[in-house]
Amino acid sequence: MTGWELLFLGIIAAALVAMAAAQMIVAREVAKMARQTIETTQEFRRELRPIVEKLQKIADDAGKVTSLALVQVERVDLALASTAERIDEVLSAVQEAVVQPIRQGTAILAGVKAALALFGRNVGATRRTHEEDDALFIG
Repeated sequence: MTGWELLFLGIIAAALVAMAAAQMIVAREVAKMARQTIETTQEFRRELRPIVEKLQKIADDAGKVTSLALVQVERVDLALASTAERIDEVLSAVQEAVVQPIRQGTAILAGVKAALALFGRNVGATRRTHEEDDALFIG
């Protein structure tokens, strides 16, 4: 080997040592960043855990409230349905108790009115004749 070959071989060895040192520094920094990332993630989880627990409790409470509201809505629906049925029954009873007799009374009154109209014509005709006789009376 000549002097130049030895010089280049030395330069290659120095470059190889420098690259190994640089890789070790980079690996140490990557490990340090990974440790910091893990610590930050763990801290984030610790801080987030109470919030998640509160959100779960809120969701559970909302579920309970929703089920209670559903029960109340069903009760109101049943109450309204039974009230509507009762109103229908009352209106039917009123129709049977009031409207039917009124219709019958109206029919009776119409019959009486028709009878009076017939009787009134005869009476009116007699009066007219009687009045005509009085007008013709000289005396």
